[in-house]
Amino acid sequence: MSTQPKPPGGKPPSTAPQGTTQRKASDQKPQRKIAAEGTGAAKREEVVHKAQAPAPVLAKQALANGQAAKNALKGAMDTIEQSWKAAGLGTVAVNRKILDFAQQNVASGLHIARSLAGAKNPAEMARLHVSFWDEQMRALANQAEELRAMSAELVSKASEPLREHVRKSLSERDK
Repeated sequence: MSTQPKPPGGKPPSTAPQGTTQRKASDQKPQRKIAAEGTGAAKREEVVHKAQAPAPVLAKQALANGQAAKNALKGAMDTIEQSWKAAGLGTVAVNRKILDFAQQNVASGLHIARSLAGAKNPAEMARLHVSFWDEQMRALANQAEELRAMSAELVSKASEPLREHVRKSLSERDK
């Protein structure tokens, strides 16, 4: 058996790397706490401990919030459905009106064709053309105005359920 000689002063040799000083036993923190402080584990443990205490309360709140979200989503979907129904009915009316306008314009075109076929001279043909285009431009302007009014009414009717839903939601939020 070999024994190592003791260094001067009677202290055992240090296991610390050269250039570092060893802490006294009273200055040293337990290794677990030092590691925990470095990784933030102590803070996480504290948060987990705090979170575990009111778990039943949090569960009830989450359930209530989930039910409220479900009700809000159902209300929003019902509102969108009502809006689509209103838009669908209005769109059918606008499409019918456009078909009526197309029939009127085709009839007007056939009428000018018959009139031009019966014209006796080029001056009469020119007069028929001028009067046709004058009437046609007025008719197109009236048709455009009528379509604009129908479209505005369609948008108003289709968006009414949405506006009402937003008003209701805002008034409930302010309560």
